[in-house]
Amino acid sequence: MRLSSKVNILVVLAFVASGLLCLGIQWVFIMPSFISLEKETAIKNAERVLETINNELNQVAPSASDWAFWTDTYNYMTGKNQNFVKENLEGTSVLEALKANYMGFYDTEGNAAWNLAIDLPTNELLHLGWLSEAKLPPDHPLLQIKTLTDEVRGIIDTPYAPMLVVAKPILTNLRKGPIAGTFILGRFLDNSTISHISKLTKLSIIPSLPKKQQIVPSHLLQIGHRHKGITYSALRKVETQTSWQIYTTLVDLTQKPVLALQIDTSRDISDQGAKAVMQSLWSLAATGLLMMFVFWKLLRITVLEPLTELTEHAKKIGKAGNLQEHIQIKRDDEIGFLSKTFNQMVDHLEESRQKVVDQSYRSGVAEMAGGVLHNIRNAITPLNVRLSTLQQSLRTAPLEEIKQASAELANSNTLSERRADLLQFVELAAEELSKLVTKSYEDVTLSIQQIAQIEGLLADQRRLTRSERVIEAVDMVKIINDVAAGLRSVFKDVMEVKITDSVVSCGNVVGARAALQQVVANVLINAAESIIEAGEHTGCITISASKEKLMGREMVDYHFDDNGIGVDPEHLEHLFERDFSTKHREGSGYGLHWSAITIQSLGGKMFVESAGLGHGASIRILLPVA
Repeated sequence: MRLSSKVNILVVLAFVASGLLCLGIQWVFIMPSFISLEKETAIKNAERVLETINNELNQVAPSASDWAFWTDTYNYMTGKNQNFVKENLEGTSVLEALKANYMGFYDTEGNAAWNLAIDLPTNELLHLGWLSEAKLPPDHPLLQIKTLTDEVRGIIDTPYAPMLVVAKPILTNLRKGPIAGTFILGRFLDNSTISHISKLTKLSIIPSLPKKQQIVPSHLLQIGHRHKGITYSALRKVETQTSWQIYTTLVDLTQKPVLALQIDTSRDISDQGAKAVMQSLWSLAATGLLMMFVFWKLLRITVLEPLTELTEHAKKIGKAGNLQEHIQIKRDDEIGFLSKTFNQMVDHLEESRQKVVDQSYRSGVAEMAGGVLHNIRNAITPLNVRLSTLQQSLRTAPLEEIKQASAELANSNTLSERRADLLQFVELAAEELSKLVTKSYEDVTLSIQQIAQIEGLLADQRRLTRSERVIEAVDMVKIINDVAAGLRSVFKDVMEVKITDSVVSCGNVVGARAALQQVVANVLINAAESIIEAGEHTGCITISASKEKLMGREMVDYHFDDNGIGVDPEHLEHLFERDFSTKHREGSGYGLHWSAITIQSLGGKMFVESAGLGHGASIRILLPVA
């Protein structure tokens, strides 16, 4: 087999081996990392769903606190407020406003003072077993409140659907006792709620009834919040061809399973990973082919073609016996040295042959001359064998020359000019030899490293539940004008309402018309009262607006600037708290508290700015652009 054929085979084998190695690295090391990331993502998605359910439970707690820690409730449970039910609990509107399905008031003995359960979409009254009876058993988990700070949160099973419940002790506004009973507020975790959570998390959630009804051991449970929250079984992973399915079971306050959840995460990461691996393999294959071609071309130009030329020249000499023809390969490497040595050897052979011919001619011994020439011709034949060993010399570094150069470099007596030449020789020799061996490997390695860095920087949590009011595009200019026109004369006489052109140019916003009218009324009344308190006979409230981005959504920022008495800096952080008021008169303290909650439920924000007493105040309301 010719040397060029052997080299071609070796180059192809090296390419195939490197390709198989790259394939093995990709599938053994890279793809498992995608799958591992996909598993982690599936677990995190399941935890995100459970945390969203826990947030649904946490959203019930503030409303439960408002009702439980209320002096009116406390007086009702202690028999001092007989009109409480008539004033606050008529019909189903209270549950609709709270978006709750159940509310119950129980005394310290578990007797129901009042309870009600409804289906929110239909307003149909529901019977929820014990929760709809006149008395709860003393050992019922919702009644296990012993101190002023105790509360019960979790899930209980009902004939209709599992329900997220919060139970709190009934106390005064100041959270003083003794405990007058237990207030319970609940919201169904039904299919509509699960569907809402599925839309929020953008995940497929399949609820079902649990197969086992016995109590789940404590060591198999996990708590959905740092301190309090829903309880669920350990997450179980199931791998399918198209998705990761995470299974868990929600348990109630008695540790009995009430709802099984299947949370599906599509296998997009591994699919993308497989595509990325295949793309990288194709890229590596294309790069490898290019490098193989370049390497083969350089090897052919620098080694194979000169060797072929030298071999053909040797064959020609061996066949024709013309020792006067030289090969012209002018190079400074081993092949150039070999061609030069070959020419010298041929010259020596020519001289020897000429001497023999001359001697034979002079001595007249023709037969001897013929025998000598025959022996010389036999000496030329081994040249073919010597040329076949050139492949081995290509794999062998010029160690002897490098050793000699190193020895001279190590000799302190070597002249600096000679040392520079030696260093250059060593550098050139090493570079020439290393190019043929390491270039392809280094390029492939570098390519693999670059691909590995792109894949590490594939690694990016809701708002309060929006109110179920009628949401529509609202003209704030009309609302402000309507509210201002409807103010009592005591407020209209002391305050001028100015609406700047910026409010008109900002256009409509998204909101509930009736709710926004009440919010604007609260703001204007507060401004008028502030102007009166400042002793001004004619004050002014100026309303301006601008657009800005908030949480990735375009909002309209309304400024209600008045020249009233202003706000004490110490009171700024308390203005939106329930029962807090700076007015020196009887009042509920609910105006700004309710307004802030309403604006928040509409997807906006509300806050107050003031430079202090005597400098007026500015109430800012941010609402989504329609």
